[in-house]
Parts: sequence; C-alpha cells; structure tokens
Amino acid sequence: DKEDAERMAQLKKGMWVKVRGSVQNDTFVRALVVMAQDINEVYKESRKDTAPEGEKRVELHLHTPMSQMDAVTPIDQLVGQAAKWGHSAVAITDHAVAQGFPEAYAAGKKHGIKIIYGVEANLVDDGSPIAYAEQHIPLDDATYVVFDVETTGLSTAYDTIIELAAVKMKEGKVIDKFERFANPHKPLSAKIIELTHITDDMLRDAPEVDEVITEFREFIGDAIVVAHNASFDMGFLYTAYEKAGIQGVVHPVIDTLELSRFLNPTLKSHRLNTLCKRYGIELTQHHRAIYDTEATGELLLHLLKESKEKGIHYHDEFNQHIDKNESYKKSRPYHCTILAMDNEGLKNLFKLISIAHTQTYYRVPRIRRSDLIKYRKGLIVGSGCSNGELFETMMNKSPEEAEKVAKFYDYIEVHPKPVYAPLIEGGTIHDERNLEDIIRKLVKLGKRLEKPVVATGNVHYLHENDSVFRQILVGSQGGANPLNRYKLPAVHFRTTNEMLKEFDFLGPDIAKEIVVTNSQKIANMIGDVKPIKDELYTPKIEGSDEEVTNLTYEMAHKIYGEELPEIVKARIEKELKSILGNGFGVIYLISAKLVKKSLADGYLVGSRGSVGSSLVATFMEITEVNPLPPHYICPNCKNVEFFDD
Repeated sequence: DKEDAERMAQLKKGMWVKVRGSVQNDTFVRALVVMAQDINEVYKESRKDTAPEGEKRVELHLHTPMSQMDAVTPIDQLVGQAAKWGHSAVAITDHAVAQGFPEAYAAGKKHGIKIIYGVEANLVDDGSPIAYAEQHIPLDDATYVVFDVETTGLSTAYDTIIELAAVKMKEGKVIDKFERFANPHKPLSAKIIELTHITDDMLRDAPEVDEVITEFREFIGDAIVVAHNASFDMGFLYTAYEKAGIQGVVHPVIDTLELSRFLNPTLKSHRLNTLCKRYGIELTQHHRAIYDTEATGELLLHLLKESKEKGIHYHDEFNQHIDKNESYKKSRPYHCTILAMDNEGLKNLFKLISIAHTQTYYRVPRIRRSDLIKYRKGLIVGSGCSNGELFETMMNKSPEEAEKVAKFYDYIEVHPKPVYAPLIEGGTIHDERNLEDIIRKLVKLGKRLEKPVVATGNVHYLHENDSVFRQILVGSQGGANPLNRYKLPAVHFRTTNEMLKEFDFLGPDIAKEIVVTNSQKIANMIGDVKPIKDELYTPKIEGSDEEVTNLTYEMAHKIYGEELPEIVKARIEKELKSILGNGFGVIYLISAKLVKKSLADGYLVGSRGSVGSSLVATFMEITEVNPLPPHYICPNCKNVEFFDD
C-alpha cells in the first residue's frame, strides 16, 4: 500500500537496518526471501582513523577487482574510504595490470585524493645458472659428489642440517658413500617428521653439525658438487661451513634441476620424483637424503650423456648454452611493487606491462630484471610481499645475502604479522617470534642501507568481514591456487591506528616511522601523474589524414566516376572536415586496417553505431552500408539517379 511504499522509499544505500520476518521460498524470484514484519534503522559504528591530521599513513600496496580472482572491493569504495579517513594519497597496485587506472583516476577526482599508480609485478632474473663457480674441468674425467641435506626447515638463518648424505661417483660408478645424522638440539616439527621420516630419537645421540660438516668437506675434496635445486642445498652447506669456521671454500657445482630444464624444455615439472619416472630411476623413499642422492646420481648420468650430445664437454660450458631469450620462463617470479613518480614513469610502467604480456608471458606476465633496469626512469621499486625476493632471502638465507638483494630496491616493504600468517601455518616460519625477528632485521637493514622501510597492508578488500567474499573467489580456483592450502590472511584496508598497533612490538618510535613517516615520504616523492589526458588525445600515425583522404576519393571515383555527383562530393567534404578536424582520421585508418586484416584472415566484421552513417567509412571499406539516399548506378557509364524525395 501507499504507506509501505513511503517507508521503503526511506531506505537508502549504505543505511543499516534490522529486519524481522519469516524466511520463505519466493516462486517469482526463485530464491529465499525474508517477508518483513518490521524494519528498524540501526546505527553501526564505522571504523575511524584516529591519527591526528598530518600524521596519517598512506597505503602503498592495494589490490582492486582488476587483480584477477583475488580482490573484491570496488575501486571507488577503497579510494572513498581513504579520503574519508583523511589520508593524503592511496596507491593502486594490481597484479601485473593497469586496467584499474581509469576508474581510480575518476575516483581520485571525485573524492579529492591523490592516486598513486602502480603495479605488483612478477619480476624474473634473466636466467638461472646450471653451473656455479665454473671451472674448465673435463666432465668425462671428473669426480662428482652428489649430495642432499634434510633440515629442520627451509631457512638457513633459522634452521639447521639434521641429515647429510652423498654418493661419490667417477666414470659412471659409485665409488664411495657418506651418510650422517646431525643433532639440532631442538625437537623437530610434526611437518618435518612427516616429510623426512626422521624422528627426535634418531637424532638424540647424533654428532654436532660442525663435526659432520668438517668430515663432509674432506669427503668432497676437489670434486664437482651436484644437487637437485642446488641453491637450497648449497645455501645450507656454505652457512654450515661458516658456523664451523671453514673459510674461503667455493665448490664447482652442477644443479640437476636447471640442467633438466635446459635439456627437457617441454617438461612441465622438473621435480626429482617426476624426473625419476621419466628416466626409469627407482626412488625408494623421497625426502630421505641417502635415497635422494642415489636417485640424483643416476639422474646425473642420464643428463651428462644428453649434455655431451649437445656438445658440452667441460664444466664451464653449461652456462654458455642458456638461451637468454627463453630463460625468463625458467626463473621463478618474485613479486615487487612498482610505482610511477611522474608521467615519464607512467609511460615506462605501461611499456613494462606491455612487454610482460606480449614478449615475456609464461603462465603469468613476467618482467625481466634487465627490462626493469632499462625502463626504470620515473619509477620507484618496492621489495613487495612475502613472495618478494628480499623477504624470502631474509627468511631463508643470511643477512649479508639479504643486503645484496636489497640494494636493487628503492624502499623495503613489511606487512602486519597477520598478513604473513600462512607462512607460520605452512611451517616456513616456525612461530610469531621468528616472524618478528625477520621484520626487525628488515628494519635494521633499511637503516643500514638508508632505504625507507614502509609498512604496507597488501590490501585485497575494505573491511575485515569482507574476507568471506575473497574466500569464495580464491576457493573457486581449487588446487590451481596455492592460497587454498592455508587459511587466508587478514588483508583488509587498515587505518593508521590499526597499522600502528600491528607494529607495536617494534616500539612506538619505529612503528610511527615505518607506518606514517616513511609511507608519507614515498607518497611525497610522487608528482601529479595523469593516466587520462584532460583533452582529446588521439593516437598518431604519420600521414594518416592524407591516407584517409586518398582512400576515400579513390573509392568514390571508382564507384561514381571521374566527375562525382554533387550529393557525394558535398557529403565527403562535410565528413572529412569533421573527421580530420577533430583528430579522428587516425581512428578511421586503424579501423580500416583492422577490418581489412580480419577479412583477409577469413573473419567477417559487422560494423554498428555511427560508422553505419558515415560515407567515408563506406569508401574506406570499414562498413558495407552506404548511408546516401537510395540510388541506381550504372557500373559501366557511371550514370546515377538518386531518390531524395
């Protein structure tokens, strides 16, 4: 009735209401609906940014629904919320794309807030080496030590070796074996016991790691060291050497993982168990060091035979065969954040995104480090999330190695602890104390290198309870998305006060520095960037206007003869004046080329809209519609009769 209609009209978008009624299946809308008996407006306390004016943070790592199947909150809401909280700026950093920029630009103008245009990129090295510490050693005569380590976890900084095994090979035969447990002096995690089948009892009376590693150094002698995914095992080996006081030892190394990638480019997986199946090698118990080394040793013989067929006879010849053009496929992508400082930087960002999608796309759009260096002018590069190489290096390797990696970046990113939660759940980081230690080390590293450390939120939605929507998006991808292995982290848009609270373990001064001071510092380095021009900004092709004119008149004369009928002549002049005068000649030329190419490839093109009423478009063969009044024409003598009444 009228009264109900008036009440319903009072409902506004964004209003909170409490509804009471029975739930019924509505046959009209085919869904469950609440048959409301009463509706009351309720007040919902919204989150507020309580930081004083001028002391509010800037979010520099934020995803919109343009991050495919990963983020859920519309751009306007995110930008509007940043403005409502009094933030001076907000960054848009979608995965690998820039499609969110136009909407963000409009939202920035609407809400009166500066937009920082960026991208979360997949950064890859130009190639991973097959051989390390190359030496001119003939492969046929060499002695090889194929080794494997089992450890308490994945980090050389926080974990230790619990088993070290190796086989020594010469001329295709095993000539010696090495197998030792080492005492970690701490209980193993359930995950490691399950993975390695090594128990605390097996390690209780084992010798010290230093003792085992000293013995192993003697066992290797001057042999070529071989491992599957060598960077991991060699990382633990060299860290253990350092702790045992063994100085200056550098072994020549072959990585069977990278060697297989070179020799078997069509294989999707190069894991040890997959390769053992391919080469018919028996792998009795994967993730026990001695069995893995025996299998890797056998695999090495197959790979060396295939290498010889490709003309590789010496250890220092492996890396010469890496295809620099294809190597981006083999490198593991690391995440990093790239922000445009000015319009030149924006153009360079667009170039990088284009290259990643058209030249170096492999599973994901990849940006080569060499391309980023080439187009770095006007860009600020941040170290990214837990998938970034700096965080991973600090988590898994030594602070010295992390320092080398950090030099590439302009600022260092750290996230709140709940954002890193899946790393603890997955056993990559042992506990919260461990995580705090990594963040502290990153802060110290920033101080040492004089690079700003910035707290960013890796935002994927606005409010904490919006996580359920992201869960649906990510869950729908099943096993294809590694995020489905663990509970999704809390990645909502945090206020300044919420972010300061997340970093209170660093003390109030450092928390304020990384949350407020440094985020504002980066935002202030960014000028006025415009992804959308204020005036009409048509593309340019040299001589496009002349080509459009020539094509139009050529076809007009071909149809209507040397002397064009007045109606045709007047119409062409009127249209060309309008088209060329407004800078649309190039658009017509592009359209003509697209249609011609499409038809040549056998695809029909249906034109619609204003093109159908353009005679120039007809003569340029963009459309088959002739918009002139109906007329007869003789194809031979060109006599024409128009019906214009």
